Formats: sequence, structure tokens, C-alpha cells
Amino acid sequence: MAKVKAVGILSRYAGDEMEVEGGKSVEELLASLGIPSPLVGIVLVNGRQVEKSYVIGEKDEVKLIPLLGGG
Repeated sequence: MAKVKAVGILSRYAGDEMEVEGGKSVEELLASLGIPSPLVGIVLVNGRQVEKSYVIGEKDEVKLIPLLGGG
């Protein structure tokens, strides 16, 4: 099982941390969790930034970081 951690506002959709089966792309994971893709600014897998097309492996650690705005 892959570990997924959602940071900030994204934790409203997915909770702080969860485990999911590998084999899905990050984009598919976001859709299954109901997280709008444009809200996710950075995806880290095992500490490296990846594209949303990345396919999650069984032992991956995924961190979803929201798009940040300021003013």
C-alpha cells in the first residue's frame, strides 16, 4: 500500500494521511478522492517532485501540496 499525505486545505478532502493501492496515476487518485486537480500545486513522491501522470507504486510515499496564493 502507498502512503498518501494531504497538506493544508487538501486534507479536507482526504484527511491528513491514508493508504491506497498502487497502480493508479496521481490524477486518478485525485479524482477518486474528489480533490480538484487545479488545487494541487506540487506532488512529491518519495521526496521528488513528479507530474500528475506519475503512476503510484505500492511502496511510494505521496505528498499532495496545495497551490499557494497570496496577496
